[in-house]
Order: sequence, then structure tokens, then C-alpha cells
Amino acid sequence: MPTRALSTAGEAAILDALTRHGEPAWRARQIQAAIWQPYVGDFEELLQLHATLRRSLADEFAFSTVSVGAELVADVGLTVKLLCRLADGQTIETVAMETPAGTDSRRRSTVCVSSQVGCAVGCPFCATGHMGLRRNCTTAEIVDQVRAAAGALHRRGMGPVTHIVYMGMGEPLANAAATLESLAVLTAEAGISARRITVSTSGVVPGIQQLAATHLPVTLALSLHAATDELRDRLVPINRTYPLGMVLDTASRYAEQSGRRISFEWCLIGGVNDSMEQAEGLRDLARRAQAHINVIPMNRIEGSPWGPPEPEVARRFLGALRGARVTVRDTRGGDADAACGQLRADLEARRILRPDGTLSPPRVPARA
Repeated sequence: MPTRALSTAGEAAILDALTRHGEPAWRARQIQAAIWQPYVGDFEELLQLHATLRRSLADEFAFSTVSVGAELVADVGLTVKLLCRLADGQTIETVAMETPAGTDSRRRSTVCVSSQVGCAVGCPFCATGHMGLRRNCTTAEIVDQVRAAAGALHRRGMGPVTHIVYMGMGEPLANAAATLESLAVLTAEAGISARRITVSTSGVVPGIQQLAATHLPVTLALSLHAATDELRDRLVPINRTYPLGMVLDTASRYAEQSGRRISFEWCLIGGVNDSMEQAEGLRDLARRAQAHINVIPMNRIEGSPWGPPEPEVARRFLGALRGARVTVRDTRGGDADAACGQLRADLEARRILRPDGTLSPPRVPARA
């Protein structure tokens, strides 16, 4: 079995392999360029290389560290949810979201990547949190999700990936080493601007500090969900280690250093964090931090007593945020159980996932 991932091997490693096979150095650049083409899915499709070299490279490198075990489409084809199988049989979720050009906006294609198999933070409103943490993703497994999503978009006649968000399964800054290395690869090798990448965190202060040390101007999104320590201790248990004041101070320093406005993510949960007190607290925190607020109505999760608030309650909550910068996010993929963690949880409920977390041959119901 190949021991090295092609997408993160680097030019020097590829060049070394080519030299041992008596190939010219310029082939390394040829291979590296092909890695990021959405229509190239394995070594056999690198037709610019002769067959013997393709086979030799396949013995030495894994063309991709993820394979698509299931694929669901939602939002009239604009959202594609991938269940990605890893080499050890574990599975993670990746989402590609196409936003067509508007009268005053360009098209964008955003890929949401997972950084861990499961999550240890344990937010009670999150489907991923119910799984616990199986393991961290490697750098290549994060990078290769982007490549897999790009291929899915290409097969549907859509354009290239323009934006990346680290908002899938897991806490990216609890897996800081792989997250930061993947950022370096995606900005340098894939050509994605750091300003078009967002890293979400529940408030891992050392990780935010490590991210700042890279000097990459990515956007930091803080999963806030509560404006007081008392409520946040319940909703985001890591708050007991890194309380609200510490997290906000660290995030504000990151914003000053990077020159990027931070954003507050707020999963709006009926009867839990939709009160006027919480709305006013959120508004005041956002004003002080000059942060943008993203409000996301909670997706319903089977077995959870929580869900989105009534429309009138949601309207009052949003009205109380007047004066702050606010976006209400659409829960893309909800009609295909495609919000974060739900596809994997749905398959687990259908006994497609084995008890050790590995995926048996998929028996996914057809959905359009």
C-alpha cells in the first residue's frame, strides 16, 4: 500500500521518485499541476505520463486519501454532500455549496471540510458532538476533501472551488498541526486565497494563537452560541476551560494582527439562546469586537428535544441585533440530512456504519 499522500508530498519528494525512475525533473511540476485538476481522479487519468510511470507512482503515492462512499444532492442541485471514506475505514463529511452569480455578486463555490472524525467538544445541539472523537484527520485528509468536492462540482458542470470553510466535523484548532499545514498547502499549492478561507473554532485559545503565528489572513469564526459564561458552559463545554472573556480577548488580538474581521456563529435554538437578554448580549459583544454575526437556525436532530425557535421569536431576536452586522445563514443541505454530522448519523442509524466507526458497503437510499 502507498505510504505517502500525493497532495502533501511536496515537489522534492515527487522529484526524488521521478529521478529514481529516470524521469526528467519537469515532470514534477506536471504532476503537481494535475493534482488540482477536478477532472483527474487517479493516476490512470494522468495520460501525459506513460503507463509504466503511472503504475510506479501509484505503488509509491496515494493519489487521494479519501474516497466518496456516499453522495447526496440538495437545494435543487446546488449543495452536494459527500460521505468520505478514509484509508482505515473511518468516515467524515464534506459539503460543496454552489452559489450562482447575482446581479451584484460573483458566483462562489464553497467547500466545507471536516478536521476530525467526530468531535470531543460535546456541544449538545450538534449531531457530530453526539459521536465523540474517533481521531484527528491528517493534513492530506483535509486537503483531499477539497479535491474530492472539486471533482463532484466538476461532474455536475459547475466551476472551480473559490472558498473553503473549516466548519465540518470536528474542532479544527484541537487538531491545529494538521489544520495549519493544510492551510499552507491549500494557499500555496491549490492557489486558494487565504482571504477566502474561514477557520471556525469553539474557542481553543492556544489554537487561535498558533493560527495567528502563521500570518495567513484567514477569517476566524468563533462558535459563540451564548453571550454569558453560564449558558455557554452548557452549550459549548470547552468554555469551562477557555471562558468567554479569554476567548474574546484572544480573538480580538487575532483580528488586529490579521486585519480580518472576526465573525460570531450563533446556532439559534428555540427556548435556549433566543431570549432578548441573549440577543442584547450578543449585539454588545459584536459591537465591542467589531465582529460580524452569522445566525444559523438549528437543524432538527433526531432524538434531540431542541430545534429552531418559532418564526415570531426568531424575528424578535434578530430585531434586537439591530445596529450590528448580521447575516442569517441558510441551513444548506437540510432537505438531505446534509447539515454537519447528520448524513453520517443517518447512515449509522441505518446500520451502514459498523460499531468501530468504519463504513460497510453503502446501501444509501436514492435521493434527488
